[in-house]
Amino acid sequence: MTMAPRFLFLLAPSVLLSVLTPGPARAQSVDPADTRTGGRAAPPWYLQFEDPGPFEALLTWYPPLFIRNGIDLKDFIRSETFAAIRRKEGDRRAADAIFVRAMALTRNNTSAALLISTVATLDHYVVGVKVPLLNLFLPLSNESREDFDARVANLPGRLYPDSPGGGPRAAGDRDKLQHFFGSAYVAFTFESQGAADRVGDFIEIGEDAAIVDGVYDSRDRRANWNGSQFGTALLSNNRRYPSTFFRAPVATGGSPVTDDLERTGCR
Repeated sequence: MTMAPRFLFLLAPSVLLSVLTPGPARAQSVDPADTRTGGRAAPPWYLQFEDPGPFEALLTWYPPLFIRNGIDLKDFIRSETFAAIRRKEGDRRAADAIFVRAMALTRNNTSAALLISTVATLDHYVVGVKVPLLNLFLPLSNESREDFDARVANLPGRLYPDSPGGGPRAAGDRDKLQHFFGSAYVAFTFESQGAADRVGDFIEIGEDAAIVDGVYDSRDRRANWNGSQFGTALLSNNRRYPSTFFRAPVATGGSPVTDDLERTGCR
């Protein structure tokens, strides 16, 4: 393939986006007369879902666009803008801003938004796999070490009332977002909370057995469980906020203690 056709091939999705979209994506506003919102004012821009064109979401699976969206979401988390959102809104609402931003980047492609949210919240630069006679380390990020550290330091960590403290730069539960969004992706894609719960349990058991420094963590299981509820709820309304689901107690054996979310009937 010559240079010109290759360039046109890569440019095609952008051209289609401009043709299919009548204008800039319009942010969703809140109608004071709409009883569903209780007459509340519109949320700030970083918590507003957008209304994209009718076919834009399909194009976001195109590999160059998908990779670009993942990079842009990592840049957003690393930014001073996101740090300011954390300071103003708190970490739970900052987690909401990550998902809203992912939805905007993927033009409301919910599955793609959950997947890039999972990738953008990974807090391991490499993962060590236990194999006979040695440990094999595999990269999980294509960022520079400096960019990786800056992004991870900016991840929300105060997600639950019992999240470990220690100041604004403390790790807290920042490693739980990858579990939450990953489980949500599985639940949404397979339209089954049960499938996500089984995958989450399998990963936790496998992490303890096969990952260097891996442990079986009840807090990870809670994040998996909450994420699977979130992903299933998105099937009926993809404008839900993650923070609504950060509220189950840690498991003390078996499944996490249930709360009002279980009565949604999502499984």
